[in-house]
Order: sequence, then structure tokens, then C-alpha cells
Amino acid sequence: MRAGNADASGPDLLGVVIMMRKLSVLFVLLAACGGSSKPPVVAQPEPPPTPPTPPSEPPNEKPPTPEPPPAKPEEPVVSDAQWLSDCRALIQQAQAQRQAVLDVKDKRTIENTFVTFNEMHRFANNAAELAGLTSEVHPNAKVRDAARTCTREHSAFIAELMLDKRLYDALAAVDVSKADPATKRFAKVWLRDFKRAGVTLDDKKRARIKQLADEITTVESDIQKNTAEDTRFIEITDKARLDGMPADWIAAHKPDDKGAIKVTTDYPDVYPFLTYANDDELRKQLYVKFRSRGDDKNEPLLGKLFTLRAEKAKLLGFKDWADYQSDDKMLRGGKAAQQFIDKISALADKRAKQDMAELLEALKKRDPKATKVGDWQWLYLQNLVKKDKYAVDASLVRNYFPFEQTLAGLLAITSQIYDVQYQPVADAKPWHRDVKVYDVMRKGEKLGRIYLDMHPRADKYKHAAMFPMQDGVIGKQLPEAALVCNFPDPKVDKGPALMEHADVVTMFHEFGHLMHHVFGGNQRWVSQSGVATEADFVEAPSQMFEEWGWSHETLSKFAKHHETGEVIKPELVEKMQKARKFGAGLYTKQQMFYAAMSLWYHQRDPKKLDQLAVAKQAQAKYSPFPYTEGTKFHTSFGHLVGYSSMYYTYMWSLVIAKDLLTAFEKKGLLDTDTTFKYRDRIMAAGGTKDAADLVKDFLGRKYDFKAYERYLAD
Repeated sequence: MRAGNADASGPDLLGVVIMMRKLSVLFVLLAACGGSSKPPVVAQPEPPPTPPTPPSEPPNEKPPTPEPPPAKPEEPVVSDAQWLSDCRALIQQAQAQRQAVLDVKDKRTIENTFVTFNEMHRFANNAAELAGLTSEVHPNAKVRDAARTCTREHSAFIAELMLDKRLYDALAAVDVSKADPATKRFAKVWLRDFKRAGVTLDDKKRARIKQLADEITTVESDIQKNTAEDTRFIEITDKARLDGMPADWIAAHKPDDKGAIKVTTDYPDVYPFLTYANDDELRKQLYVKFRSRGDDKNEPLLGKLFTLRAEKAKLLGFKDWADYQSDDKMLRGGKAAQQFIDKISALADKRAKQDMAELLEALKKRDPKATKVGDWQWLYLQNLVKKDKYAVDASLVRNYFPFEQTLAGLLAITSQIYDVQYQPVADAKPWHRDVKVYDVMRKGEKLGRIYLDMHPRADKYKHAAMFPMQDGVIGKQLPEAALVCNFPDPKVDKGPALMEHADVVTMFHEFGHLMHHVFGGNQRWVSQSGVATEADFVEAPSQMFEEWGWSHETLSKFAKHHETGEVIKPELVEKMQKARKFGAGLYTKQQMFYAAMSLWYHQRDPKKLDQLAVAKQAQAKYSPFPYTEGTKFHTSFGHLVGYSSMYYTYMWSLVIAKDLLTAFEKKGLLDTDTTFKYRDRIMAAGGTKDAADLVKDFLGRKYDFKAYERYLAD
């Protein structure tokens, strides 16, 4: 998930999303969580108000655009009972492999213990990932509920498994002194995760840990469901109040039989409305509804979640959940996290004050008595400043990004820079007829399969994230993953379905996760397959890939005006890049508000916790915007389920992403020597090394803050 959509409900994302891609070892998360745990990857924070082998195609030629898969008939009909039976069968296979590990009588070896344990992990992961995706996207509510049931049963299995001292002893008994590095890492990480799960505690404490894990899973699932199914709206009966909205948006929002135009809190409605609508009162009304989703149901559930997590952390010997959660990450400990938040906030102070002064100046032109800028005015005023000062009108820029053309361009660019081809799959049976399915190929070899579920529909996951469906294991299964988004739909819009440029960047970001999952999916051990790095590195590769959505070098390959066919001009892209830098200070400060709130929720005594008061306190300290009365942002902040106390990792990942980009400065973003090196040393390595070592392998040095500091100072 891309840092920018803080309110998104994580599957991550991430999430990210991620529905855990690993065994959900310590607890099932929807976003990046434990060392060997892997995110839905990952949903995103509040969209920043925009802040070697030879290739199969010659590097300077545009690869042929992949043909779209043929239109699907009605989605396959499956009963909730049959779906649940199929998912449970995977857990049963995992249970059988677990027993096979325990039944070994001979000397423990890699083959009779690790390989069998890995098979157990593979079956369990397949169940978790199938359930995680289905619960967020399936059109049948009963099937979604069945998926949530399977998630809970999988989590119960994992919680019990990770507290099984016999399994821990079995793994510990294997001699890995002469094993390859990946196998040694497999043993090291699993033994660590067993200890983090509480396997070395006494029987009474282990029993309580399992009970806590079951309860946490149930609460998290309920929070996600409440957010996903809580779509609110405002109704407009006076068309004049749509002044400022793009014509294609208005055309897609017809009045009902009572003459009312409904504007919902779903992303394709809320962000364009907050960006373009001239009616300040209506923008505020919609913003308050958007920032209040889940308020009645989720606040008590969050209180319960924080209480359960705090108890678990203390049982495992940690001061609080923040210390526990970060113990196996690049940045360790709640104290280090707070120091990082304060450091980033201080770096952004000067830039944020400059940005806010420009917003207030723009607001005063419309309201001379204004003394401060409200959060609901941010996107709107930012668009005005970019239009007036930088000559960038987002409503005009979107003309270059019709959905189908943009997707085809993304596929063509990744085909070129990663030496892959996308082969449509005609006989696939996805969960909905609108889902496009491609096999990822290289020189006739199938590397994996991707599913693109790109448009909104009722009760579907509301944001954008990559959901793993199957982790690649050599000789067993190829990687599969789904991209789940909510971009404009040509069928619904009955037109070109123009995308905001911020959505284009989101598409690139999430596709970066998809490629990471596929390229990293050629591993022996499931826990090292795909996006399997430390959770606070997971976002870095995708944050880096956003740059391909900003460069004229890449945009010129596909960004053409939907009416004239004119290729986007370098002068316009240059203006967009200058305008992009405006607001970077505000965005960074706002992200630190989200990060501090998430951290503090998990450091303070949950019995005395006033959630709204803590949110207001964090906002007052870090955000440049005052609190908007009537909102409860935290109740729909999906990352409290996914990343929990670690929302700051989005910014930590961005620091590394900016450093990774330095490798492309000399030869550009389409240089295949560099892109192949990146593909092979970062993505294809999966979780076989520590993230810091992957970065060093690619850059030839240790990561640092210099590129990020230049980014903020520029």
C-alpha cells in the first residue's frame, strides 16, 4: 500500500494487507507485521495531496501493449458451504504435515523436518491468503463471511502451532552448520518467531497467549468488516453546487428519481470532490462523514484490541505492544520509533510552514477573514495553488490518463524494464467477471500469475492493495497475487474513465508490490518467498517505483490526451514535478501525526485510554491542520489493525526508497542494466537476507538519510 491513504482499511497493503503472507506466525495481520510475516501488501496512508539478461524488447522501443483478456461470463457460483469446506481442507492438510513433523523417529534432518514443516507452512499460507482476499472482494456476502470464518480457524491453528514446544524442539534439533545460507536463515528466523510467540512460557501463560490470539483475530476481523461496509454519502439537489467538478465526473453521477445526486465516501467520489468542488460547506460535510466511518462500532472494538495487545506484550516480557511489535524490525523499540518521528517532523517543519502560508494565502483570496486552513480544505486549496502558481490544473492533467490506456502503459513499461511478458488467461475463473488475469512470462517460462480487480463495487475493499494468493515455492507452486483497487470504471463512467494523477501513482506503487511478490517467489522456503523482508522495508521498493509515474521518460510512453491523442509534454510534466514538491512538508507532518497516534495508542494504559483525546493530542503536536469537529478519524484508520503501532514504517521505507533511487540518477529509469540489477538483487531475493543487506547488495553501500534530506530541502 502506498503511504498516502491513512484511512484505508488494511487487508496491505498494507496490508501490506496483508492478510498475512506468512504463517501469521505471531498474530494475523493485514499489513506488514512480524519478521518472517508478510503483509496483504499493503494498503496506503492518506493519498498525499500530490506531494542481467538482455530484454525481450530493445530497451529504446516501446513493447507491444498486452491484449486484454476476453470478457468473463458471470463469476463462478460457489456456495459459502463449499467455499468454507475447500478452505478448511487446506488447513487440514497443514495439520497433517504438522503431525508428520512430530512423528519423525529418526535423527532430525533438513529433509525429514524442515521440508515437512515447510509443506505445513505452504498449505496454511494458501488457506490464509485465499481467505484474506476472499473476505475483501467476493461479491457474495455469505462467502465473505465464510472467508472470515476460515481466517479465524487458520489463526487458531497458527496460535496453537506457535505454542507447540514439540515443534520448536524438532526444529531446534536440526543441525544446520553445513547448510546453505537460506536454510540457516530459515532456522534462525523460525526459532526466533517461536520464542516471540511465547513457546518457552509455562503452560498457563501459553494457554492465555493462544486465547489472546484468537480474540485479537476476531476483533480485527470485525473492525475491518465494519469499515468496509460503512459507506456514507451526502445528497445534492441543486446542480449548481457541483460547480468546479469535472464534466466526466458529473456525467457519471446522475440524479435519482427524486432529483438527488449522491456523493459517497468511496474513493472515486470523495477525493475528486474534496479536490475540485468549489462549495466549501459541501466539502466539509462529505469530509466529516468520510472521517467518521466506523465511529459507533469500531471505537469500542479498538479499545478491546489495544487491551488484548497490551496484555499479550506483557506476557511475552515486553513493556508494551510497540516494543514487542518492532523487536524484529530494522528500527527496533518504541523509543527509537518516537525519536524517528520527531526527527522527521523537525526536518519537515520549515517546509511545512512555507506550504501552509501558501494555502492560507489562497484561502484568503476566497475568504478574507480566514485565519487557518481546515483539513477538508487541503486538497482543494492545494489544487488551486498548483494551478495558479505552477500552472498545473489537475482537472486538465487527468485528460492524459484514461484508465485502460494507463494500465496498458504500466504493463508495457514493466514488460520492458523487467524483461517479462503478460499473457492473458482465457480460462481463469476469478471471483468477479471484471477481474483481468495474466500469466507473467519470460522467454516462454511462466513466472507467476496476477489478477487485476481494479474498479469499485458494493462491499468490496475500499482502497488499493496487493493481496498475495499463493507464495511461490520451487517445485511446488508458482506465485500468484491480486491487485485490488478502486479506480474509475469505463463501463460505469460510460467514457474514458479519467484517472487523477495521484491514482496513476497509486497504480504504479501497488504494481510494484505485485512484481516483488512474483519475482521473489522462486524460493525453497515459503517464509522467504515474495515480499518477505522486514515489515519496515516492505514499502520501500513500491515507494521507489512511484517515480516511474512521475518521469516524462516513462509517462511519454503512454500518457496521451484521450481526445486529441497528444503525448503529454515535457513542460507539463516538469510543472507537475515542481507542483509535486509543494505540500511535501505538510504531507510529512500529517504522516507523523498518524504515526504518533498509532504509536501512542500502543504505549499508553488501555484502561485509561481516551482514543479521541490521544488523536487530538497527536494532531495538535504534529499536524499542521486543526482538529475538525465531528470526526473520529481513528475509527476507520485501517492501519491500526494492520501496522498497529508501526505506521511510521511508511516514512522509514520512504527514506530508503529515496536512497534506492540514487542508483538511477546517471542512466535514467529505463536503463535495463540498472532495472535488472534491482530486480535480481532486491525483488528476486525475497526474504533470503536482511533488508539492510539487500540494499547494500544493490547500492554497494549501506543505506543513509542523505537522499531523503535532499528531497525535503529541495
